[in-house]
Amino acid sequence: MARIGYFILGGVVGAIGALFMAPRSGEETRALVADKASTVASEAQSWGNQAVAKGQEIADQVAERGQEFASQVAERGQEFADQAVAKGQEVAKNVQDAASNMMPAVNEKGDALREKIDAARDRIAAQVAKNADETAKQADDVIPVAAEDASKAAKEIGDKASHAAEKAGEKANEVVDSAKKAVDKAADAVKSK
Repeated sequence: MARIGYFILGGVVGAIGALFMAPRSGEETRALVADKASTVASEAQSWGNQAVAKGQEIADQVAERGQEFASQVAERGQEFADQAVAKGQEVAKNVQDAASNMMPAVNEKGDALREKIDAARDRIAAQVAKNADETAKQADDVIPVAAEDASKAAKEIGDKASHAAEKAGEKANEVVDSAKKAVDKAADAVKSK
């Protein structure tokens, strides 16, 4: 591009020099210079218009490519969003499945614990009754007068111990039921998400 500019500049300088060297009158030379200046100005205007048109063409191409790029970015963004939603749904399903799989085990463990508590309560009540009977027999042998009172006291102690064991069993059952409810509530919360 610089070569063309130098070429044109050289042509203009040569033309001006030729005008001054030509054997014409001043009026003719001025008219010729004015004509040449007008030609150069119109050519410059033409080049300017071409430059503007070329600049507009390049701007249009850049805008078109920019729109294509933005469209591609939007499509990729939507793909990533869809993949993220699908992955989130998959994780939620896996959590729900895991919670569902845990429920039978939790219920089974709760039932096993209840059975152990019931068995322990029965053993305690039996041992207390046995100890009360043995104490009553010993009291009958050692102190016949106090035997009846001791027997009553032992029976009352046995009854109270049975009652306490029964209350402890009920409380343990309540704890197991409460734990089951908490697990069911947690599983429902996981399923609802």
